[in-house]
Amino acid sequence: MNYQDAHRLALLNPYRSVAKIFDCREGDILVGIKNVSSIPNTLMHKLEKTGFALHTIDKKSQLAGRAVDTELINPITGHYMSGSSSGTALNVFAGINDLGIGNDGGGSVLAPAMCVNILGFISRLIEEDRVQNTKKNTDGMIVENSLGFMARDRKILLKAIKDSINIEAADECGTVLSDREYPGIRSEVIRVEDAFKPRNELTEYLKETLKKCDMLILQEGPVDLNGFGDSLFGHFDERTRQIQKDSGKGYVRVCNTAEATAMVIPGKELGCATLLMCESVREKVSRLLKTAEYIEDVHDELIERYFLDVESYFNEGYQV
Repeated sequence: MNYQDAHRLALLNPYRSVAKIFDCREGDILVGIKNVSSIPNTLMHKLEKTGFALHTIDKKSQLAGRAVDTELINPITGHYMSGSSSGTALNVFAGINDLGIGNDGGGSVLAPAMCVNILGFISRLIEEDRVQNTKKNTDGMIVENSLGFMARDRKILLKAIKDSINIEAADECGTVLSDREYPGIRSEVIRVEDAFKPRNELTEYLKETLKKCDMLILQEGPVDLNGFGDSLFGHFDERTRQIQKDSGKGYVRVCNTAEATAMVIPGKELGCATLLMCESVREKVSRLLKTAEYIEDVHDELIERYFLDVESYFNEGYQV
C-alpha cells in the first residue's frame, strides 16, 4: 500500500485503533507505536536512521494492559481483539502501517499478531538497557516487559530486528527441540509440557528447556477464536478457567515471563502460528532467525484482497 492510501486510511480510522497521526513521505516504512510510556523513544530514533518513519500512535488495550481488548473488534472474527498491543496489530493488519511496535508482558505482542495472522517478534535484547518497566501480573508474578515488532512482510520484520539489535540469521540452525517434525528442519521431537498449566509453572519449564537447546518450536492457537483468553475473566471458577484455556493462548503467554526471545509465523488456519522460542542470547537469536527461514508464513489471498482494498473503505453511500 502506498503512503497516500495508508494515510487516508489512518485518518478514517475504521477500526478505532489510531490515537494520533503524523505526516510521513512516500517511500518511508510506516511505523505505529503502542500508546504507552514504557516504550522508549530511543528505539524509534534508531529506526528513523534506516528508513522507518513514525506514522501513528496506536490505541492500547484499556486498563492495565488487559489480555483481551473489549473496546476493539477483530475484523476477521467479530470477537474482541487480543490485547494489549491490539491497536498496533490492527493498524498493521489493515495496511495503515508496515511495522508495529508494542510491549509484551504476557503475550501482548505475540497474541494480537496471531489473532489476525501477521508476524510477531519479541526480545529482551530490544533496547535492553532502557526497558525497566516492571509490574505484578494477574498471576502475582513480577515481570519486566519485552519490546516487540509486528509486520505483514517478513523482510520488514527482519530489517527492524537487524536495525534495532544488529542480529541477522546465522549459517546454521543449531540444536532444535520441537513438538513435531517440521520440513527442512532437523530437530528432536519431544513431548512438551501442557501449554495451559499455571503460568508460573510453565515459565519455569520453558526456562529450563531453553537452557538445553538453541530453540524450541511448537504450534500455537487458535488465539481468541474459541474462547476468551483473559485471566481476569478466567480466575472466577472452573467454567471461566476452561473458557480461558479454550482461547488457545499457551506458550505465548510465558515467552516474556521466561525472558525468552520469540517469533510467531502465521499458518494457514485462522489465529494459528508456528512459535519459535530461544534464550535472549545473541547467538541463539541468530540461529532462531535462520530456522525461521524454513517456515513459510501464509498470506491469505481473500483476506488481503478484502481488507487491503483501500477504496472499499471510501465507497460513498446513498445519494439523494
